[in-house]
Amino acid sequence: MRGSWKKRVAVVAVVLATATMVGANAMANRHGGGRHGPGGMLGGIERGVDQLELTPENRKAADAIFDQARTQLRALRDSSRAAHEQMRTLLDQQAPSLEAVLAQADSIGALELEVRKAELEAMVKVRQLLTLEQWQQLHTQHGPGRCGYRSDGGKPL
Repeated sequence: MRGSWKKRVAVVAVVLATATMVGANAMANRHGGGRHGPGGMLGGIERGVDQLELTPENRKAADAIFDQARTQLRALRDSSRAAHEQMRTLLDQQAPSLEAVLAQADSIGALELEVRKAELEAMVKVRQLLTLEQWQQLHTQHGPGRCGYRSDGGKPL
């Protein structure tokens, strides 16, 4: 009896945490991509780079990086939406399996990590195209921390 009580409490905690995560994700997507504005972190960087005076070669290279990243991010976000739907299906069951719910939470977390890594990869690749002055201009334009990291030792926000 005692074990089933603990299991029920754990399932309720997972359900509440997942519902909060799913709701926050839905709100972020509805309002243009979350804390980074429309297009997420990548969109902010792309808008900033558009304001810089790049050489034609670097402009073409930056556009290719953004195009490739958008394609990759679109696929990852589609997979993430499908994973969230699978979680909703699990949680809608009368007696969801704790193991299945936690495994699905791991899948969702892994997809979210891949999204973040793809954004960071594009950011670093574009940054490598910029001169020091261009990077400083972009950084000043958007302020420290706009890409998820502050300039005070690289500590995450």
